[in-house]
Amino acid sequence: MAYDVGAQVSGQVRKIHVQLGQSVKKGEVLVSLDPELARSEVAQAEAALAQQAALIDARQADLKLAQAELGRQRRLLAGEATAATEAERAEAELLKLQADLRGQNASLKSLQAQLDKRRLALGYATITAPFDGVVVNLPVQEGQTVIAVQITPVMVTLANMDEITVRTRVPEADIAAIRVGQKARFITLSGEAQRYEGVVRVIQPVPERAGNAVFYNVLFEVDNKARKLLPDMTVQVSIETGQAKGVLTVPTVALGERAEDGRFTVQVVDAKGSASLRKVRTGLQDGAKVEVTEGLKAGEKVLLAPPTEAASAASAATP
Repeated sequence: MAYDVGAQVSGQVRKIHVQLGQSVKKGEVLVSLDPELARSEVAQAEAALAQQAALIDARQADLKLAQAELGRQRRLLAGEATAATEAERAEAELLKLQADLRGQNASLKSLQAQLDKRRLALGYATITAPFDGVVVNLPVQEGQTVIAVQITPVMVTLANMDEITVRTRVPEADIAAIRVGQKARFITLSGEAQRYEGVVRVIQPVPERAGNAVFYNVLFEVDNKARKLLPDMTVQVSIETGQAKGVLTVPTVALGERAEDGRFTVQVVDAKGSASLRKVRTGLQDGAKVEVTEGLKAGEKVLLAPPTEAASAASAATP
């Protein structure tokens, strides 16, 4: 399965550290963005934080003086050496400084959060692999500017090549027979004889349309540690929806067009060699043979192609 790795900050692509087809490990650097702007913003945030901390230190010094002054005024008031208004003024000044200090501390926390955010953004300038995989797409170039505002621009696409997800389209006429957990097999078009096998994991409910035809995507995974399978390969898939033994079968190529009632037309050859059309109802099939549940008897012969294509080739229906 392939995953897009995006940039979470805007910037210019300074260096691409990988190439298509390269295997990478989790944490390995894939792409570096120019970090200078992010570094400058970190430095500004650090300076603002330091300035706010110095301001708080000054406010704390003022607070200590105010506390001392209030204590002095209270002692003088107790000895009737000062007016009550002076003590009240000292207390009001202390309360004002305490409130101001709370506000300054809140500002300090806000500036610290801004600094943490900008340091995180600086870290985002180095884009690393989130897991072991293979680079299957590199849509950016060195020197290109990427903008990460409303959407996350894709920098690299990684695929876990140890396991491949296969997507096959199943016609709506057959999708009712497909169930999660059924065995799925396929071969590639590369000519190799190996048959791969997996288990149906997902039946996607949203259909795809091709003209008037409706299809549903079915997904399953197969082991690919040998790395013989590649992304976007074309495969021929068969899904085992059931098993049947001792049933009547004919070659799949003997079937003609499917009628509205679900039956197929075949050409049955009699003892004199004459062919006649007959409707049959089918059951399970494996791609080469199809089960006939109605319309034929064991031993009857059918032509292997429609009348325009078949002259004398015939095959017997076999149990």
